[in-house]
Amino acid sequence: MPGLIVGSFVPDIEVPVLWLFGGGLPDHLILHSIIGVLTIGVLVSVLVTRFLYAPAISALFGIERAKLESACATSYVLIGSCLLGLFGHLLLDLPMHPYNPLLWPWVNPNAIVGILVILFAQGGNIESGFAAANQLVSVVMLVPLLAIVIKHRHVLWSSLWLDETRK
Repeated sequence: MPGLIVGSFVPDIEVPVLWLFGGGLPDHLILHSIIGVLTIGVLVSVLVTRFLYAPAISALFGIERAKLESACATSYVLIGSCLLGLFGHLLLDLPMHPYNPLLWPWVNPNAIVGILVILFAQGGNIESGFAAANQLVSVVMLVPLLAIVIKHRHVLWSSLWLDETRK
């Protein structure tokens, strides 16, 4: 689970960096491409999970650090979990962004416009389509998250992140 969680967030680490230093660049570049996921994305995800996840989650939520470090040990399962999170992020972004570098460098990122953006673009306005698509996907993702939090509120962190069940 730690690799899946970290991997699902890693593509968006480029967004604030590009906003701060990019000056007009799109907010999705290499980490939102298949090549970026298979190279930089998996490397960053594995390193963050291996070395930063356990101390941060232990400090924030009071989970025993040794158990977290065991769950974050470098393995094929960790690498696969990171890849699953990374690709899940790309698939979730695909329908709701007007600019998708998914197949970069083979396909121009401007040629891949999310289906929800097109569907909600009133009068061809891509910005309004993006805003509506973003809101829809956010609500659709928030409902299951709230259900999980409510159902597992007593043992949320240990049951979800360490696969421990309540005893």
